[in-house]
Amino acid sequence: MVTSTAPTSDAVSETLMPAVGAVRRLLRRLAGPVVMSGASREISTSQREVLMMVSKRAGRSVADIADELGLAPNSVSTIVTQLVGAGLLVRETDPQDRRVGRLTLTPRAQEALDSARARRRGVLHEALDRLTPRQLADLAAGIDALEALAEELRHLERAR
Repeated sequence: MVTSTAPTSDAVSETLMPAVGAVRRLLRRLAGPVVMSGASREISTSQREVLMMVSKRAGRSVADIADELGLAPNSVSTIVTQLVGAGLLVRETDPQDRRVGRLTLTPRAQEALDSARARRRGVLHEALDRLTPRQLADLAAGIDALEALAEELRHLERAR
């Protein structure tokens, strides 16, 4: 009789973290960096994350982005100032609360992010097409679990 034991938190964390990190790094390397037309250099990872947050929902404030990324508002404010200076973000004063700046992407930034996103999806689809149907099914089932894990991590972050 074969008995299976449920995986432990320790066993899952030892394999999950390296696997997720490897997928992110490889996707980033294979798809290439986010490159802005006319830019003299690539944008940093933290700048890319801020741009991606704004692209998900225009009109976010620095405080909103800082909270979602788990960064200090002054750090995000510095990044936003750099991105505004580079012509990638527009910061407009909220008419309801003049202390708050609302952020939107410039067309140049939106185009670069769209292009990078399309390259990442293309690389990801190419890799997914190489998996077996069983591996695809396992990955699909795991997505719900990853989302649940992310929510639990958010709860832990708020509690600390």
